[in-house]
Amino acid sequence: MRKVLATIAIGTLLSACGKADIGSFKPGVANACQAMPAFISQTGVGQTVAIDTQQRGYTGLRLLNPQTRKTWRHPTWDDAGHVGAFTRDKDGNIYVAPTPEVSLADNPPALQNRIYRIDAKSGEMALWLELPAVAPPSSSNPFGTMGLFYDCDTDSLYASSLAGSEPRQAHGRIYRIDVVSQQVKAQLEATDAIGVGVFNGAEHKRLYFGSARSSDVYSVALDASGDFTQDMRHEFALVTLPDGNSTSVRKFEFAERQGQYVMQAKELEFGFRLLAENNPHKRVYQFRYQAGDDRWQFTGVIPEAGG
Repeated sequence: MRKVLATIAIGTLLSACGKADIGSFKPGVANACQAMPAFISQTGVGQTVAIDTQQRGYTGLRLLNPQTRKTWRHPTWDDAGHVGAFTRDKDGNIYVAPTPEVSLADNPPALQNRIYRIDAKSGEMALWLELPAVAPPSSSNPFGTMGLFYDCDTDSLYASSLAGSEPRQAHGRIYRIDVVSQQVKAQLEATDAIGVGVFNGAEHKRLYFGSARSSDVYSVALDASGDFTQDMRHEFALVTLPDGNSTSVRKFEFAERQGQYVMQAKELEFGFRLLAENNPHKRVYQFRYQAGDDRWQFTGVIPEAGG
């Protein structure tokens, strides 16, 4: 009982009647305000660039112009070793999660439950936040920060972490971090998630997350501050979809296309093992938002570009 009460105290703001203030957010994409970093204009790569984390022949990340194939890297961009998830805020700052691949040499377990930030003006990457965990990553589970997503409405960064989890016990957390103060404002306990994403539905702002232990995707309603409420539900499982797989969702992307909201869920074969991180044939599951039911309708699977 103590654990439940602690989770509520940190994660939600409840009124006396047990209802959370859900705010009045405009339905639609929650990270549309993301800006491109100012430093890109000084790199000579061009304005049509992608943040590349394929890490084939290099460690960390780089800028890549898909048309000219020009690349650029700041000297600090390999300081976190191999990296995985990243996202941008409204000012163009880039947040990066260290993620071990085939070796722990570049990614010591003790340094994995972190978030790094690339400054929008200088391009320099530095440690931004060390996340609090039930237990630190270890050689048996070297994974820490896994998913990142920025929400424009509340200026919040959501991060998932697997730090301290065991084969049969989930000790992971999902955090809401206030970007301005760099402080953890809420956390969802005992939740092993990889990908996270926020979408403003017809009824609630919701955080979607992909389980690290199955192909299931869940969502939790957020309150006016962006904190977690007790309204959690199961959305779907990749394995039950036509041509589905028993993979996990590592990333969510939301967009508006031709007057409709769509979601892409990108898969990852994951089993708390390093070699499983390199599965080459990843796919993207596509959905269309049904506002009347506040649900996502599956529309098909496509190969992931560059995957």
